[in-house]
Amino acid sequence: MLIMTAFTIVAATAIAAPPSTAPGKNPLTCFGEPTACTSNGKVATLNTNNGGAGVYLSGFNTSFYGVRTNLVTKLSNTVSGDALGIDPRWSIPIDDRNDPTAPAGYTDYFVFVTFADCNNGSGLVDIINDATCTIYGSNNVSYPNWSAFVTANPNTYIALNDNYAFIIADLSGPAGTWTISNVQVGKPGK
Repeated sequence: MLIMTAFTIVAATAIAAPPSTAPGKNPLTCFGEPTACTSNGKVATLNTNNGGAGVYLSGFNTSFYGVRTNLVTKLSNTVSGDALGIDPRWSIPIDDRNDPTAPAGYTDYFVFVTFADCNNGSGLVDIINDATCTIYGSNNVSYPNWSAFVTANPNTYIALNDNYAFIIADLSGPAGTWTISNVQVGKPGK
């Protein structure tokens, strides 16, 4: 229950900003406590001994944002440092087109993937292809992996208009230091 409570809090404070209109690579951009994150655009270090922080994939990426979740084939990164509780974790904005009252393209809820629950033991976090990566929803529903999530939610997309996907370590667990690199997101042909 503690995990879901922390996830719900993070969802309420998500990085909200519409993606720019320029296609291309998405640099890792820091947010949160300034001394807790450093990034050169390709590699970021999160150090929660200095406060909570994270990185988001800034800019518009047509191979990810606005894409139906069952078409996403890349959602991964490498990490060094020990996963501690729910830190660090991916936060992914989901647009659920089953809700006729919600406008298409906007975030209806987030799903979260903790590095502790999704790591091949050598630092690879591969949300799409690792069948052991638990997907937690801010709606208090969890799925054993990405395939189970998209099967249960066939009309979902990565939100396009209001939030970025991000990796966060917000002191929901013990303090630690992690290096995030090789972030890949997308669908076939991109």
